[in-house]
Amino acid sequence: MSGGSRIYLLCLAIGTMATMRDNDSNSLADEFAAAGFSVYKTDVSLEELVEAAAAEREADGNVEDTESDIEEDYPHFEIYRVKDMSQSETNVHQRQDIQHRNSVSLQSSSKLSPSLRSGEEPSHPGRSSAQERKADYHKNRRRRKRQENASNPYTRTSKSTPSDILTSAEQISVNFDAAQLRTTKGGHWLGVRDKGPPKQKGKKDSVRWANARLRQVHELLRDWDCVHVRWDAKRPLLILDRHGRIIVVFVPGPDDPEWPVVATEAANTMKQVREEGLRTQAFGQDKELHRRGRFFTLKSGVSHGGGQACPKNVDIPPSHEPLVEQLLQDKNIRRICGFQSSAFKTWAPKLFKDYATDLGDLFAHNPKLRHNFTNSIFPSVTFNVGPQSASFEHLDDKNRALGWCSITNTGEFDATKSALLYLKELKLAVDFPSTTTSFIPSAVVHHGNTPLAPHETRYSITQYAAGGLFRYVQYKFRTAKQVITAGGQKLKQSLDGGPGERHEAGLDLFSKPENLRSDYLACFNRRNAVRKWIQSSGDRYEAASEYRDICTICEMASSFEL
Repeated sequence: MSGGSRIYLLCLAIGTMATMRDNDSNSLADEFAAAGFSVYKTDVSLEELVEAAAAEREADGNVEDTESDIEEDYPHFEIYRVKDMSQSETNVHQRQDIQHRNSVSLQSSSKLSPSLRSGEEPSHPGRSSAQERKADYHKNRRRRKRQENASNPYTRTSKSTPSDILTSAEQISVNFDAAQLRTTKGGHWLGVRDKGPPKQKGKKDSVRWANARLRQVHELLRDWDCVHVRWDAKRPLLILDRHGRIIVVFVPGPDDPEWPVVATEAANTMKQVREEGLRTQAFGQDKELHRRGRFFTLKSGVSHGGGQACPKNVDIPPSHEPLVEQLLQDKNIRRICGFQSSAFKTWAPKLFKDYATDLGDLFAHNPKLRHNFTNSIFPSVTFNVGPQSASFEHLDDKNRALGWCSITNTGEFDATKSALLYLKELKLAVDFPSTTTSFIPSAVVHHGNTPLAPHETRYSITQYAAGGLFRYVQYKFRTAKQVITAGGQKLKQSLDGGPGERHEAGLDLFSKPENLRSDYLACFNRRNAVRKWIQSSGDRYEAASEYRDICTICEMASSFEL
């Protein structure tokens, strides 16, 4: 829908309401601004705006819009409006008035565009010079909007609601309350760090981490009472806690026959990077074994903690920089990371919006921070480049405590026997096939993989966010020390919230299956803001015969960016 047509819709709404109650333009503009509209003041009269918009609509009617990223158009809006036309005789007159405005000639639209240079012919037969330039203008405008939308993961808008996906998922309920997940005191920003293995007096312990080994499936079933969940990756799998919160999700790849090729090519790139790192000695043999397993890793992104004065880009050794850059620029890896972000938005809309709000503020506050991917909300990524990326049992305690980390794995292995993802607190061991993705609260749930067979390979891409980033934003871009210096412990406690307050708020960000669609719409669909505004004002408009018509106009107008 063109800009003028959106003005036309807004003018209809303003004009109708202006006849219903005595209200000056400033207060009316304030109400529309509060409802989520962008409000601009102009010296042009309402009648001139309506006339110009109607002329533009007539001009645009002759131009096929093949690039629009908006699904609805004006005829769709007209259908919705006709449903409420039987309310009163006044509505009939209004519709006749609208049809009269639509018949305005293109003479008024010529005021908006200069004519073609002398001797220049329009490239499309039957289209005037003003129409042609206007079509080019709107085509370029739509392209710019798509580019802007794609350049910032924190403000990206969605075209539609994934309602078909929301209703197709499998569900498993576990006898566990997510409120029991352990987080740090004083704000519940992080997970609780695991203690290392006990030191033996007089002996140099060769094991530096607790649980530094891979557990077999039969151990998990025998020693931990785990349930083996045989997930075939045909439908999403939701794992719910005792109160119905979605705390873990497994999702297959998008419905695209090319997705296995994307995952395979990403695995090949990670394999090439590992081989290049070994050839150039960027990877030392001592780097293969670490607290998460025995495989090589590369990291990139933004972190905060460990005494840093502010969030910073992760320090990448010079020998690793070309390897990391090759991974970040790979189109298949970029697509996988974008899919992780989109799936996160689908299955935890409230949590996603909380990430987008705080991380968007953080990156706006410090332009030096680097996005890994413009299509992903996550600020950090780790590439596990194998060859057998199977993790020891561990916690990622520096991640956001009640947040999600996303894991997409690829490679060649038998997912019914190898590389199962087990979740200790939930007592589950889930088949985790290649090309699929999982979302887990990695800071508070112990997790790991079962081993692979000698001939098998596995690579994985993990995206996450450090809990310290959110704390830094909530502290008004200050560290805990700076907050205490400015206002003492009292100020810090007020920002952290009361005992358990932030923990409860974090749990509330996990959606329940029956609320997923409404949560998604409430978080990302602007028409809800207008609907709530109309409903809150219902007592003032109840007696007006045009009330339902105004609701329809505002609801449909709000589905477009004004």
